[in-house]
Amino acid sequence: MSHVVLLSLALLLLLAVISSTNAQTPVPIPRACSSPATNQYPFCNPKLSLDERIHDLIGRLQDEEKPLMMTARESPKGNVSRLGIPEYDWGANCVHGVQSRCGTKCPTSFANPNGLGATFNMTNVHAMAQVIGLELRSLWLQGVGENNVNNLPHLGLDCWSPNININRDPRWGRNQEVPGEDPYLSGQFAYAYTTGLQQGEDKRFLQAVVTLKHWAAYSLEDIPGTNINRYNFNAIVNSYDWANTYTPAFKAAVVEGKAKGVMCSYNALNNIPTCASTFLNNTLRGDWGFDGYVTSDSGAVGCIQNNHHYVSTNPEACAAAIKGGTDIDSGGDYDTSLLLAVSQNLIKISDVDLSLYRVLKIRFELGLFDPIDDQPYWHVSPDVVNTPASQALNLLATQQTLVLLKNSPLKGSSTPTLPFPKGKKVAVIGPHGNATGDMVGNYLGEICHDRSFDCVVSPFLAIQKLNVGGSTVYVEGTSVTGNTTSGFDAAIQAASAADYVVLMIGLDQGVEGEMHDRVNITLPGVQDQFSQKIISIGKPTAVVLLNGGAVAIDWIHDEADVAVLEAFYPGFQGGNAIATAIFGDYNPGGKMPYTVYRSDYIHQVNMTSMDMSLAPGRTYRYFKGAPLWPFGYGLTYTAFTLAWHNQSDHHQFDENTEVPVHKLGAVTYVVTVNNTGKVAGDEVVQAYFQSPTDQKLIRQLFGFQRVHLLPGQQTEVKFTLSPSTFELGDEEGTVAVGRGVYAIHFTNGVDMTLSTSLTVA
Repeated sequence: MSHVVLLSLALLLLLAVISSTNAQTPVPIPRACSSPATNQYPFCNPKLSLDERIHDLIGRLQDEEKPLMMTARESPKGNVSRLGIPEYDWGANCVHGVQSRCGTKCPTSFANPNGLGATFNMTNVHAMAQVIGLELRSLWLQGVGENNVNNLPHLGLDCWSPNININRDPRWGRNQEVPGEDPYLSGQFAYAYTTGLQQGEDKRFLQAVVTLKHWAAYSLEDIPGTNINRYNFNAIVNSYDWANTYTPAFKAAVVEGKAKGVMCSYNALNNIPTCASTFLNNTLRGDWGFDGYVTSDSGAVGCIQNNHHYVSTNPEACAAAIKGGTDIDSGGDYDTSLLLAVSQNLIKISDVDLSLYRVLKIRFELGLFDPIDDQPYWHVSPDVVNTPASQALNLLATQQTLVLLKNSPLKGSSTPTLPFPKGKKVAVIGPHGNATGDMVGNYLGEICHDRSFDCVVSPFLAIQKLNVGGSTVYVEGTSVTGNTTSGFDAAIQAASAADYVVLMIGLDQGVEGEMHDRVNITLPGVQDQFSQKIISIGKPTAVVLLNGGAVAIDWIHDEADVAVLEAFYPGFQGGNAIATAIFGDYNPGGKMPYTVYRSDYIHQVNMTSMDMSLAPGRTYRYFKGAPLWPFGYGLTYTAFTLAWHNQSDHHQFDENTEVPVHKLGAVTYVVTVNNTGKVAGDEVVQAYFQSPTDQKLIRQLFGFQRVHLLPGQQTEVKFTLSPSTFELGDEEGTVAVGRGVYAIHFTNGVDMTLSTSLTVA
């Protein structure tokens, strides 16, 4: 795997957190194999093989005890007291932090994944996942439950994360949860998250378990005005797109990251509900060697019958799910109907036992059936939650999400709009100027102990704090979705009296989110009209966007002399991160993880079409039009140059030199990055190829590295190919490396590109 080499101070500080995991803490939750009466069972004997122990346990279970052990979120049910086996509550969420209530301290909440994708820094993603995994263990030991109004019981140790579906359409409500539109970037994210979460200090056991979602081809919530929604949608995916777009991220996490969990989705794939698909099961367990568990999304087993009408009865739905490899039912269907499916001869009890084996195997691999005295994971202190080190990592990772999209020069000057000087009169204007809850996105743990967002520092308060010697005011002007102009005058007055303006606009969870997609990609309410009023005043203005999916701000891109800073949903540290970028304490260096289309793009593509290359095309890989800002784009306050490390290096392998596929690992390109500007900053070098055999594909990302350089400093970044670098699927979905001349490009995504070519024999 290609990894980012930028290692943060916060990651080093994380070692201090990990070193405290051996602190003794009470264990308030029940555990298996904890009494003399139960320790006699062979399944409690750690000297036996894992296979022997699991089979021994299954052999002691009564059939009626099995369904609840295969059901998520039914704690305190699912225990088998006669064998000393406690319940286990499947289904914690950890999309960008543990989604739990607070224990002694509240869990660390990071930036949303769409922003983390913009960092192009998987070192920080890996470190974040380590924090999440460790905090999950601690909160689990504290008996903390999910952050749910229904007061769900204590957490499990399986995270229903990460979400690595593709940002296929900007209208999709859950674009905030995924790292971007590129399958390679998503695969790198999935690998970093998986290894960070699952692998901790005790190599004998899993620290926690990832559950990759949503398997597969899931990227639609609902279509307003129709009866099409995620529960009944049938995603028609051709073999080409299946191989090249919808599976690579999952494959990277499973094959290379050794992910232990997968969640099947609500939708059907090519007429078969995903949770009932033997094709998907065979892909995972057969082709990729997956040895973990599969859970349904909540209620998805019931969807097989009730929404897709694939079968006629609930027992038939349970049988179809078991045959499709769905081991855990997040719902009540297995509890009520799984054994009915057996009694009706739809499946055998051995089929149930196979799924139960995979479910129990995860619990054994977590160390839940082994002696705990020498297990660090059973002695994780409450003190590891939300430490200064994790918040330092959080701030740095959030700062690295920021993408500078535009930085127009001030009127009559060559000086760019950003950064602003301190000590001036600053007006923070707009619906997100004082954002707290709207800034942290979705899938949240309890952020503050009182279930409020009062402990979150808003952009206004952060800007006010940094604006030493100046004055800072805030006026909302309009809400995110409001249609009244009654607040315009006060905002215009504040902006007119200021030296500098920060205009904070965008979306919120009422506009986009789980279970609701957008109908357009422009600013909602009267924000567009409001923005024109504020910008037309003529003060130096920084437009800051908060959003999940792309926002089409056509006229701001085309006409406005402003700066535009994309902040996504930046999370708990968002206010501080934005403020440091506004005043230049931090130099933004993120790159767009998805294409920002013009507003009319949605009228050219059908939301239900899963075809990536159908005109005008989806994502940078197939879109032939001119976007507002392309994938990989992002400016900086400094200046960089890219050059070949040695002018002869890129000629060592060219179109006149044939390289066999199996020798591609010997090909390395070295690029020198030089900071020629006046301030320190980050640059992301992106590597793309153009295929000689795939005429649909415009280009494909195959590597990236983010580097931090002081003024006048330079460094070398290396990109080594592998036999799989150029693998693509053909029209039948057969994945192979095509022969011919490949164009290869190394770029900063803005104005510098180094190009060469290579012939693969």
